[in-house]
Amino acid sequence: MSNPSAAPQGRILAIDDDHGLLQNFSLCLEDAGYRVSTATRLREGLKLAASQPFHVCLLDRDIAGESGLEALPRLRELAPGLRVIMVTAHSQVDDAVRAIAEGAADYLVKPCSPAQLRIAVARQLDTLDLLSRLETLERQQPPQDTPLESKSPAMSEVLAVARQVARTDANVLLLGESGTGKGVMANAIHGWSQRAARPIATVNCPSLSAELLESELFGHAKGSFTGATQSTQGRVSHADGGTLFLDEVG
Repeated sequence: MSNPSAAPQGRILAIDDDHGLLQNFSLCLEDAGYRVSTATRLREGLKLAASQPFHVCLLDRDIAGESGLEALPRLRELAPGLRVIMVTAHSQVDDAVRAIAEGAADYLVKPCSPAQLRIAVARQLDTLDLLSRLETLERQQPPQDTPLESKSPAMSEVLAVARQVARTDANVLLLGESGTGKGVMANAIHGWSQRAARPIATVNCPSLSAELLESELFGHAKGSFTGATQSTQGRVSHADGGTLFLDEVG
């Protein structure tokens, strides 16, 4: 996605029914340069996660009689790229460990110190930055003077068709299991085309909620939603004259 850049300023969502704790979290993290949004109800927090881009979520185990642990799958569905830190009391550590197994990135035992909170958040932002760098490396266009070849007759036929379609402006649907090289093929088709001198813009569809897809593709204007501090160019505009690759669209 463009999820917003994880550094230097991350966007943090804190969901807890303890107003005092939320205030402390906000003061601590905002003082470190992060932008913080808070919710005292689970439904409110899920709505924020679905409608705005966040990097890290601090999710309490119990929120006004509702279970943050049980809401974790829904939260990850709404915001697939979100790093969730489960916040728990000492007596609920077993539940926090269970949350890790179900997709939470980390957990904090409260009360926690400002240093512990900042370190936990910074660790998740570092992880997001690393994942973003790896994704960029994996999707780098292969050099155009490096031929993409195969000794397999079936694959040779696929490459021949790909070279033919690269000379057209047709939309191309690449089908295959995860890890079979659809991204490599998309970059190769772009490199073989007359659009090779223009950019190829990749949209990682599984990392986007439906609500954020429009902003990712077409951009947004400053002030169009809470936290939109500047206008952002969409991937469609970035790919103008080049290629738009919708990765894992299915």
